[in-house]
Amino acid sequence: MKNRFIVIYTFFAAAVFIFSVTFFGFNLYKEYSTNLEKSELKFTELVNDIRTLSYAQDENTPAYAQGIKNAVGDAAAYSFIQVRRNNETVVLYPTGKSKEETISRLVKTFTSSVNVNKQTVNVDCNIYLIRPDSIFYFARISFLMILIITIITIIMIIYLNISEAQSDVISLEEEEENSEETAINDDEIFEEDEEVTETEETKEVTEPEKSEVTETADEPEQEPAPEENTETESEEKHTEVTPEEVQAILAGPLTDEQAAVENQTETEAAPAKLPLDEIKPAPLPENAAEASDSNEPSGLFNPETGIGWESYLSTRLNNEIDRATASEIDLALFIIKLPNIPRTSEFFKNVCNYLAIQFQFKDLLFEHKDDCIVAIKISMNVDEALKMADKLYSDICNIIDDKSCRIGISSRSIRIVTGDRLILEAEQAIEHSDAQSPVIAFRVDSEKYRKLMEQSQN
Repeated sequence: MKNRFIVIYTFFAAAVFIFSVTFFGFNLYKEYSTNLEKSELKFTELVNDIRTLSYAQDENTPAYAQGIKNAVGDAAAYSFIQVRRNNETVVLYPTGKSKEETISRLVKTFTSSVNVNKQTVNVDCNIYLIRPDSIFYFARISFLMILIITIITIIMIIYLNISEAQSDVISLEEEEENSEETAINDDEIFEEDEEVTETEETKEVTEPEKSEVTETADEPEQEPAPEENTETESEEKHTEVTPEEVQAILAGPLTDEQAAVENQTETEAAPAKLPLDEIKPAPLPENAAEASDSNEPSGLFNPETGIGWESYLSTRLNNEIDRATASEIDLALFIIKLPNIPRTSEFFKNVCNYLAIQFQFKDLLFEHKDDCIVAIKISMNVDEALKMADKLYSDICNIIDDKSCRIGISSRSIRIVTGDRLILEAEQAIEHSDAQSPVIAFRVDSEKYRKLMEQSQN
């Protein structure tokens, strides 16, 4: 019920807020539209009244000025009004302001000049389309509606919080009372159970006595109980063994039967022995030492350089080219040549670590020949690869102490090519590099390639 009331009140409060805003905007728009139509008629009537007064009075007397003020009527409807005759101001409102100062989007400007008795009467005025007092009036009503619903909402929130706190206290008290009642009921039930058990025990005790009396009366002589019962009774009496008896039993000598049982358990529990004498080491292959010393790849990366083995380059490059072709994206291939720098040197390892950071994927870096590193970059064209290669060249030169370095670039460039073809193009780019142009890219003419493909298809 409470949740339903909250939902209804929420919709009511939202409706009041929307109505107040709509009320304010609608009334201002209505006044603007009405005054926009009536302002011109109002100005025309004012000019006619001033013309009539000017015919009746030739001089600018106080009576003439008062007659114009009466014709103007409510001055609050004008943001500016000035009446002059023979360049002499008769009426000015508001005083101390010019016509330009009172112009805004909420007013409409009118100007008229009338000749009466060879005298010129000029009328200038700005008529409000939305009066400031109207804005204040409608805004005050909307504000009061919003204020009232806000105060009611605050009161409702406080009331609901207080009622929830009281309900929690009442529920806790009820739980305590219920727990006390259940405890009392449990005690009563427990006492009743005890009374019932006591009565049953008394009945059981009295019944055997009666049966014994009847048996003794009927059977004066009873046969002795069998020996089995006596043995079980003796076992029940001696089930509890003291520690002294245990020590005495352990200290005594074992009988022949006990010794045989113990030997049998030891033989069963003894662990089986492994036939070590029967196992002989398998002979090593003849070229085992040579195979361990060879540089055959073990794992994805060479532990000396930290990048992929050269034997994996062709397979991985062809796979990446197939993916790029299927996705219709470009692929760039970098070959970084470090002449006179052995692969086992620290310079080479530092360059490999640097390239792993720049290319982000270590599995796209591979060894190539004795002094080269191949890097694969997905979704990169030749122009982007050249910009990246310039940065790589400057950083690598700093790493290898300004020694010579060459970079060759090739790309897929919408072609269907193999990995060996890209490697060959990058190597040819390195061959055309020199000290003045250390970074060279193999650029493909896409138009010629398209024409070649069209000819091959035809």
